[in-house]
Amino acid sequence: MDNLKIQNNLLMLACYFTYLILGSLIFQTLETDFENNMITSVYETKAAFLRKINNLTAEDVEIFVKNMTRAARNGIFPLGNVSDHHTNWDFVNSLFFVGSIVSTIGYGILCPKTTGGQLFCVIFAFFGIPLNIIFLQHVGKALSRLSAKLVKCLNRQEMNEVTDKHSGVVKG
Repeated sequence: MDNLKIQNNLLMLACYFTYLILGSLIFQTLETDFENNMITSVYETKAAFLRKINNLTAEDVEIFVKNMTRAARNGIFPLGNVSDHHTNWDFVNSLFFVGSIVSTIGYGILCPKTTGGQLFCVIFAFFGIPLNIIFLQHVGKALSRLSAKLVKCLNRQEMNEVTDKHSGVVKG
């Protein structure tokens, strides 16, 4: 019976993390090209602005500020040059994103910008949130069983100490 519980827990753990890893890889695939194009566009806009720095009009500055604000809202901060920029949709960030989706936390500015990514996000959450609840239920049961075993062990140890005191045996 105990082996069956262990196997079920390991299977649940494997399914849960496989789901998260696959989701992360899919988001990374769906969003990276779009983000790279946005990054390139933002840095080209920045370079064009710097080339015209001596002949700027108020309208040029306004357009530049709007473009940089939009970029920052999309998680692109155009400091340095394009080779210094890292992608928001690398594996670790994608994994963090899918974890926040299934846990319903929804943290940060990282979100899918493509239609495919947004659609996949809805489908991923639709199946991922219940999977997360089931996974947490398994974790809760495992922790409960572990706590019960710990309590039994501590009670046995306490009973042995009480018995040893009454029998006059001193353990050192």
